[in-house]
Parts: sequence; C-alpha cells; structure tokens
Amino acid sequence: MDFGNGSGKMTEGKTESGLAYTLNIMANQWQPTMIYWLGFRPLKKKELLMLLPKLSNDQLSAELHTLQNLRIVNPVKNDEDQYSLTDDGDQLRQLIVSSSLWGLQQQDDNEDLISANVVEPENTASLRDLVKYNDTVEKYLG
Repeated sequence: MDFGNGSGKMTEGKTESGLAYTLNIMANQWQPTMIYWLGFRPLKKKELLMLLPKLSNDQLSAELHTLQNLRIVNPVKNDEDQYSLTDDGDQLRQLIVSSSLWGLQQQDDNEDLISANVVEPENTASLRDLVKYNDTVEKYLG
C-alpha cells in the first residue's frame, strides 16, 4: 500500500495482508493522531492544525485526502471544512487506541515500571483542553 502519494490506493499488481494494510495506516506519521482527534467529534481544518501543530496546512490537506480515499474520514455534509470519522474510521480508532495503550504497557512491564492510568478528555472538552492533552497523545501515538 502506498499512502505516501496521497492516493490511498494499493499499488497496481501488489497485494498485501489485512494486517499489513492496517499497519501501513498506523505507521503513518500523522494519520493515527488525526484519526484519534477526529474520534472526539467533527473538527474543522483549523482545529486539526491546532491539535497537530507540527503539521502544515498542505500536509493536513494531503492526509485528509488520503483518509477520505481510504473511507476513514469524510467531510461533514453542508460544511466542507469540517471532517468526521466514518464507521470504519471509528473502528480503526479503537484499534489505534488499544494498540497504543497495549504497546506502552508492554514497554513499562519490560522495564518493571507501573503504567500510568490514562483518562481521555470528554468529547465535549473545549479545543483548549484538547490541545493541553497533546503531550499525552504524543506519548502514546508518537
């Protein structure tokens, strides 16, 4: 799967397992974090840029285009500047969150550390509160 070209489509003649397909999305620099944030509620591009401060506007547009082609994200009807997760996107978000928690807990176990409890913000949290949560998200999603 070539997600770097923004097409979100498999390279011609190439096949891969379902796991490889999923891992390609999860290994992307921005997509897992975008999926995570869009799982709270529909967000506008400017809100996503605030939650992803290292991402440029052009990069965000390209990643949103790719996620739309993968049927993970859709623009909100009657508001082309706002995006939400599809049902498939919601399922993938659950997988991303559980995999991230599991991975960090395993690392802590390997170092004989006690894992911290993680509490997600409410989906009604203000954008300011979500931005404050960025350090925690980066710890889990990279």
